[in-house]
Amino acid sequence: MRIEEFIEEISNLAEENERFEEIRKGLPIGKDSVGNIVLAQRKEKPLTLRNTCVTGVGRTNFIRRFLITLACLHDKEEACFFVLSPRTEYGELIRLLSADITVPYLNSKADLDLAIETLKELLRMRQEGRGYPRLFIVLDGLDELEGCNKNGDFEEYREVFELLTRNPDIDLICGLDLIKSIFAGYPGAFLGVGNCLITTREEGVADVTYVEDYGSMSMPQPVHFPSEPSVMESVIYLNALPTE
Repeated sequence: MRIEEFIEEISNLAEENERFEEIRKGLPIGKDSVGNIVLAQRKEKPLTLRNTCVTGVGRTNFIRRFLITLACLHDKEEACFFVLSPRTEYGELIRLLSADITVPYLNSKADLDLAIETLKELLRMRQEGRGYPRLFIVLDGLDELEGCNKNGDFEEYREVFELLTRNPDIDLICGLDLIKSIFAGYPGAFLGVGNCLITTREEGVADVTYVEDYGSMSMPQPVHFPSEPSVMESVIYLNALPTE
């Protein structure tokens, strides 16, 4: 399944039963075994952090295509994306001229600290005014930076979590390896109630679980997500080629 095909299905639903806004706000990640669209966020949580966490093989590729899908579902004035990651794959997304995507260069903890200060200023501006677009913040691979995650408790991630609490119209998307942390046996403590854990198993297939009201995890739900290269990714690749 390509991203374009997935977007078309969502658009068709919008024309049929006015569910487009509900699906868009819930962050569509793929389809279940009978073709229903699966959402990362299923509950209305106006005052708590909306955290979609991705782990497993190929997580960065999943998040990258997830962001392309979300960018296609929003006009440029409706959403902006702030990506904090040392992984160079995200830098290619700034070539999507139809989306407002910021990807600071991160190669050290000092770079990360500067980027977080920028994020704090962005959040301060949003709190002082209205009419700001929906904000998507991506944190992927921060624990791999030298000097980070010294205690295995994802301190750098949690620092951003604290900034976002009680901030409306903000979605957090995390990419990390929970197995290598103190949260390996209890991921709900890291995710937060009502949030989602996506575990990519193979190309195009993932297991999705949700944190229940008392912190336990729901049963895994297999989901098929866009995995074939999209036209947009081809454009990014071609634009990145050196010219003679």
